[in-house]
Amino acid sequence: MCEKYYTEPLEASEPMRQLYADSIDNAVAILQKAAEKRREARITPESMAARREEMREEFARMLGIDLCCAVFGRDIPEAETEVISDDGHETISRVKLKICEGVYFTGLLLVPKQRDARAPLALMSHGGGGSPQLCCDLIGVNNYGGVVRMLLERGVVIFAPQLLLWAYIPAEENPNIPSYKTPYDRTKTENLLRQCGTSIAGFEVYEFTRALDWLMTLDFIDPERIGMLGLSYGGFYTLHTMAYETRIRCGWSAGVFNDRTRYCRRDMSWTDAAGRFLDPEIAGLCAPRPLWIDVGRTDPVFDSASAEALFPRVREFYAAAGAAEQIRCNLWDGGHRFSTDDGALEFFLRGMGCE
Repeated sequence: MCEKYYTEPLEASEPMRQLYADSIDNAVAILQKAAEKRREARITPESMAARREEMREEFARMLGIDLCCAVFGRDIPEAETEVISDDGHETISRVKLKICEGVYFTGLLLVPKQRDARAPLALMSHGGGGSPQLCCDLIGVNNYGGVVRMLLERGVVIFAPQLLLWAYIPAEENPNIPSYKTPYDRTKTENLLRQCGTSIAGFEVYEFTRALDWLMTLDFIDPERIGMLGLSYGGFYTLHTMAYETRIRCGWSAGVFNDRTRYCRRDMSWTDAAGRFLDPEIAGLCAPRPLWIDVGRTDPVFDSASAEALFPRVREFYAAAGAAEQIRCNLWDGGHRFSTDDGALEFFLRGMGCE
């Protein structure tokens, strides 16, 4: 029986699909090269030194932080605090900050007993699958290296907020990442926020600034000695918050700095970021303030070689700002964690003004 119309087996058109898939990959590579040239021409160490505040505003627009400020405002948030521990070492409180009706930023506030009357403050940002309880050593084992305890022992007040990054059931089996029961969809949230003109990173950076607005009203906080640190996603938030928020005097970012065109997660990428701000330029916005960047040679999450290749550009931004001694790009013999045996802690404390 003769077929009236032409038909063909499914596999006959595979070469055309493969050609198109390869073409898209090639187009991306061409566009990336063009974006790289545009970024390196527009944002040189010299131009950033001369126009850092202008570039900071552009960075805020890229993430949508400016929109969050316009919609939610910058009034000091109302705060509810509940003391959950008051022992001989520190007072620990749960904090709820009211951004607006129905919108809250939550976290833990740890205030050491032995501290100055006006004490330094560190914003501590947990990583993916984490929580304030985990990074502050309140529950189970973790890979944060006990840095919160070290800072508390040096008289530093800690504020550790909850970000939209906890692991919920079912979670991958990892003794360092406990599972929580509250579900969420970070990717869907990111997409919805982008439709509105912002991003999850932009909104959470904005929340950090609102938390800082409240924290600076506390009579035991020294507003001139504020730092921020974080691991993994926490390191990401440290870089991005410090780049925007100039009240942060010093930063310690661990386990995240890298080539963002290689590690282009949805919530770490924005329109034309490759033509404007990737990790080296964002670190450059932190200058001339002290910044320590940890990259572990054996980090299983991010390849250290691609991070190391970007270190010279970061150093150039700091050198152009007259602050060559204020940047530490630390490639160390460790994994996905803070380095704690090579001077990072002392550098961070000095950077906050804790001599």
